[in-house]
Amino acid sequence: MRTWLLTGATTVLATAAALAMVSTTPGPIGEWKIADGTANVEIQPCGTNLCGFVSWAKESSTTMGRKVLIDMKPNGHSWFGTAVNVVDGEQYSARMSLQGPTSLKVEGCIIGGIICGGQIWSRVK
Repeated sequence: MRTWLLTGATTVLATAAALAMVSTTPGPIGEWKIADGTANVEIQPCGTNLCGFVSWAKESSTTMGRKVLIDMKPNGHSWFGTAVNVVDGEQYSARMSLQGPTSLKVEGCIIGGIICGGQIWSRVK
């Protein structure tokens, strides 16, 4: 009986520790510097999904506030939606996933996902 109680208490403590780690892991909400450092994107709730807006740009203030991530829906540890290239307005199927607390992988695909490219963004805040 004593062993059973000790095992049960250990399981409860391990589960509580795991849940605490999950709840403190930062999600993609926040400000991110794109890979080449020429812009920052602020990711924020957009209804039940996430959207991303240009919050800082090195070259042009005309891109400020432009939506570049649209309707990113959660699916496990990734989010899927649409990405927009602010230079030419082209839209791509998009996927983003946290690579760690300060790294976000953002990918865009064309031709039904046959051709994809991506980059790692760095958390600003």
